[in-house]
Amino acid sequence: MKYKKIFISGTNTEVGKTFITENIIKIFESKGIMVNPYKPIETGCIVKSSKLLPHDSTIFFKAIHKRITLDQINPYRFIEPISPAAAIKRSRKKIYISSYVKKLKDLPISDITIIEGAGGLCSPLASDGYNIDLIKRINIPTILVAKDEIGVINNVMLSINMLKKYRIKVLAIVLNRKSNNQPEGMNNYKEISGLTKIPLIQILNKLNNNQKEFNKIIKIIRS
Repeated sequence: MKYKKIFISGTNTEVGKTFITENIIKIFESKGIMVNPYKPIETGCIVKSSKLLPHDSTIFFKAIHKRITLDQINPYRFIEPISPAAAIKRSRKKIYISSYVKKLKDLPISDITIIEGAGGLCSPLASDGYNIDLIKRINIPTILVAKDEIGVINNVMLSINMLKKYRIKVLAIVLNRKSNNQPEGMNNYKEISGLTKIPLIQILNKLNNNQKEFNKIIKIIRS
C-alpha cells in the first residue's frame, strides 16, 4: 500500500463524500485490507437512547463490520446541522485541529486510514482552522470529490488552486453525478479533463454500477 492515510475532501457540502468513502472502504475490506475510517467531527446527529448518533460515521462503522468503536471513528459530534466550528462555538467548547490529530493517533493499527472531512476544503472544522488545515497538519494526500452540476468547473479549479497553495497532493478528482438530469450540451468531465492533469474519475450516481470507476480509485491509492 503506497498511501497509509488519505483524506476525502470536497468542493462543498452534499457533494457525495460519504458515498465515495463508503464504497472505497467496502472494496478494500472485501480484499482483506483493514481500514480505519475516521470522521473527526459530525454535526446534524440524532439522539437515540440518550446518545448522539452520527449518520455518516455509522455508515463507516457498518462498512468495517464494527471492528473499531463508533467513538474511535467519530470522536466529536453535535445535534445542530451547522458548520462544525459554529456547533463547537455554540456549545461553548474549544476543539482544535490538534484535538483531531490526537484522536487520529489513538486509532488502532490498520492497513490504511481513510479520513473524511465535513463540508468543503475551506469549511470551518475546528476552533482554529478549516478542513484544509487538518489535511496540511497531518501531511497526507487527498481525493477531491465534486458534484457533477452547473458551476462545478469553477469549484474544482478553485479547490485545486487552494490545495496547490497548501502543497497538498491531489491523487484524483471524483466527479460525482447525483442526478441524471443534466442540461443538454453540458460535459463537465470533458471540460475539466482539458484543464488539469490530475486523474479525473466520473461516478454516474449511486443507482449505476460504478465498480470499474471505483476500482480506478483503489488502484490510484495503492500504486
